Amino acid sequence: MIALFDIDKTLIHRSEVHEEAFSYAFREVYGVEATVDLIDYHGKTDPAIAREVLSLLGLESGDIDDGMDDFLHELVVYVGKNIRYDDIRLIDGVMGFLEALRSSSACMGVVTGNLEDIAFMKLERAGIAGYFSFGGFGSDSSIREELTEIAVKRGLEMGASGRIVLFGDTPYDMMAGAHVGALKIGIAAGRYGEAELRRAGADHVFRNYRSPEIMDIITCEQV
Repeated sequence: MIALFDIDKTLIHRSEVHEEAFSYAFREVYGVEATVDLIDYHGKTDPAIAREVLSLLGLESGDIDDGMDDFLHELVVYVGKNIRYDDIRLIDGVMGFLEALRSSSACMGVVTGNLEDIAFMKLERAGIAGYFSFGGFGSDSSIREELTEIAVKRGLEMGASGRIVLFGDTPYDMMAGAHVGALKIGIAAGRYGEAELRRAGADHVFRNYRSPEIMDIITCEQV
């Protein structure tokens, strides 16, 4: 089994430092005061979030492009300097569920809009980085379906096989899971509820990982 997880609102509740990093990098690189809360950023990649905010503020696409590499660098630097102060909490039941997956010999990866360096800093801070050996990241592509394909390819290259199961909290996750033929498990711990996730294609939806039914489902539905 290849088990793929989004990070924010799927494995962890939030990273305040990651959100602060955007404001810092907007100011340092583009000279604007802004926060990610200006847009609906849930399920989007870090570069796409930055572009959308900056466009909303009226910056020209050429100016955005000229500063993007520096912006992403500053984003990583800020998180690296401040992640130790971050109070990152796991979604209920995550640790036990990941341990059960490890015991079942599942190959676990992440599919996230976070830049790769930021993703693993957050997982490390949350105490679960050791469960994940590969992934698809916002630094790989700004398109969710593409970074999901990349994650699957990397898992297969590591010798993983069997059913793909994708866990996520947004409609973007569910649509990306459908793109790679995954069994799609919605985690309604964030902005989107069960109805919205099911409309986007979720096969099953749970609020957290406490239910033993999740393991039963992904075991029974393997092909």
